[in-house]
Amino acid sequence: MWFGKNFTEEDLDKIKNMDHVDNVERKITVVGTVDTDEDRTLQLNFIESNEISKLYIADGEEFSKEKSGIWLDEYYSKNNDIKVGDTIKIKLDKDMIEEEVIALVNVPDHVYDIKDESSIFPNHIDYGFAYLSVNEIPDTYVKRLAMEKQGITDEDAFDKAVPNFNAKDYLQFSHLMIDVDKEENKNKVKSNVENEIEGVAAVTDIKDSFSYSTYQGEIEEGETYVGVFSGLFLFIAILSVITTMTRVVKKQRIQIGTLKALGFKKSKITMHYVGYGFWISLIGTILGVIIGPLALGNLFMSMEMSYFQIPNGHSVVAVSSFAVAALVVFAVSFVTYFTCRSELKENPAETLRTKLPNVKQKSINITTKGLFKNLSFASKWNIRDILRNKMRTFMGIAGITGCCMLLVCAFGMLDSMNHFVDLQFNTIYDFKYKLSINEEATEERIKKVKDEYGDNTSQTIAIEIKDGDNAEGNTIFVDDSNNHVRVIDEKENYIDLQDDGVFVTRKLAEVKGYKIGDTISWHIYGDDTYYESEIVGFDKSPQTQNVKTTRKYLESLGIEYKPDTIYTDKDLSDVKEIDGIEIIQDIETLKNGVLDMLNTMRSMVILIIVVAAILGSVIIYNLGVLSFTEKQYQFATLKVLGFKEKRIKSIYVRQNNWITYTSIIIGLPLGYFMVDWIFKMALSDNYDFGAFVKFLSYIYATVGTYIVSLIVSKLLARKVKKIDMVTSLKGNE
Repeated sequence: MWFGKNFTEEDLDKIKNMDHVDNVERKITVVGTVDTDEDRTLQLNFIESNEISKLYIADGEEFSKEKSGIWLDEYYSKNNDIKVGDTIKIKLDKDMIEEEVIALVNVPDHVYDIKDESSIFPNHIDYGFAYLSVNEIPDTYVKRLAMEKQGITDEDAFDKAVPNFNAKDYLQFSHLMIDVDKEENKNKVKSNVENEIEGVAAVTDIKDSFSYSTYQGEIEEGETYVGVFSGLFLFIAILSVITTMTRVVKKQRIQIGTLKALGFKKSKITMHYVGYGFWISLIGTILGVIIGPLALGNLFMSMEMSYFQIPNGHSVVAVSSFAVAALVVFAVSFVTYFTCRSELKENPAETLRTKLPNVKQKSINITTKGLFKNLSFASKWNIRDILRNKMRTFMGIAGITGCCMLLVCAFGMLDSMNHFVDLQFNTIYDFKYKLSINEEATEERIKKVKDEYGDNTSQTIAIEIKDGDNAEGNTIFVDDSNNHVRVIDEKENYIDLQDDGVFVTRKLAEVKGYKIGDTISWHIYGDDTYYESEIVGFDKSPQTQNVKTTRKYLESLGIEYKPDTIYTDKDLSDVKEIDGIEIIQDIETLKNGVLDMLNTMRSMVILIIVVAAILGSVIIYNLGVLSFTEKQYQFATLKVLGFKEKRIKSIYVRQNNWITYTSIIIGLPLGYFMVDWIFKMALSDNYDFGAFVKFLSYIYATVGTYIVSLIVSKLLARKVKKIDMVTSLKGNE
């Protein structure tokens, strides 16, 4: 995409004849206000043809330059109950355009559309886009722009100066789209256009456009989430399989011994249990591949498609999903075999006996030394049991830790996003309304707005920063807002910009390797003059990574300060339009847009919590049953020795509590690091915020994990009452 003051027919023909250029199109982009009781704005795109960034017709007619009407944003129309055939009125400066809705469309350039950099997420209710034939631009609008360009305020004087005024001759095409034949030829075409076409202000690759880069960033973010959560869920699922099969095999120890004694081969018995894991996992993966896209896939896609405007957005099953499913089946089958083989190694006589704990003298002695000798019987008994069954204890800690991590991660992601909103809209922004100045507004108009709403302004300039032989596009934010837009450091403390250099956002400096005292070389798009600026500080910006400076420093370089934004604290709730202002934005509306996204995100958080609770419960239950089965002989002995059932239950629950406490201590910090890693790896380079987990979230995760563990432990402890004393104690005779 090329931006400039005006691209003429001659420019168009010259570019079409360049090497490696397949097609070229021009367009005029302006912002209009929808004539309704609500504050609605539309980005109007007037085009001559539609062969490059083609309109996807959701409903209605194909585009034609000869047709009158409007091709309207499908998402905007749905949110405002507009249908094909309806009439829509749009105010363009002082002119009113009344057009019939010819079609509802989606466009590649508008996959992710926001009003400006202050908006974080799209709001399809009060902002959208539309395409019209270039013939639909009002002649009076074009004439007024021509008068302003020539500095003529009196229409009669203009008519005398331009007696044969033809609006088509004065159209200002500010955007140019070029289709290049091959990817590797883009730089050649770019260089040719910049050298041969006057008035080119900026050149951007489609991949660098906000819409494209945001969606690509979302894809990469999703890949990170998939890797993290799938890996963790798979790990916990494998633990569930291990604990389940260990419990099943130990419970059927007598049956295995009987089969061996009857002459069944070891391989046949092994395949029986491996087949159990194989068929269960196969059925599970088939159901997962079928139900996953329909349930979870559609849930997450509906969340994504509420922001990204993709007409055919739906969940699909990739080929890699089948490979993962096959891997899961193999992993479960292997784990099943690995779990069973220890029992199958024993001879029939050993297998027919109840397996006694493997007692090691050194393990026993630890409870008779030092501080351990003063512990209660219950504590000593549990310590010995843990040392005898290290693998079971490890699996218990690993499983419950994973459960705790997921809970911290779920609550922490929500906390971090809430903190991001607070940082952006309460800490950095300190205004009620933001007024975006129309590019065509005269100095007189701007002065009137300042006089009425305050002289708190800023300017965002598109620049190119030279880095060796390369140059990368960015923006420089020039601040004259009188602290209506504040600057913070890495610790989120307020700092002041300096008048002797520029500030670079912390993340941008980290990516580029900038240090305080370094000098950056930059120029404004459309101007070949390079400026050398010293980096005098770093700031933190959660949303945009750019360069910042003061108006005083900008003017010291000889650059004219032209504000494009005014900030005010006046109440403009009843004001629909201001002469010279293109967009009026309410800070509360901007904030609510992000909060709406957070409400959507809660669905994902709840899902993670439910999954964590289910998987955690399965692991805790399996380990509990396994532990109880292994302790049944000892519990029967304790009952014979006179221990009451209540005390035996207490001993059993205490060990499970120890494992839970240990898991929580490990899981809480790991959950924090998991959130921090996700935000650092998944978010695009435009964002800069890490984990922010409230103390209350740690409490929720701790209590949630403990309650799940305690409930399962209490339920299993009731089995003490049902122990068959004769079977337990006579099984080895």
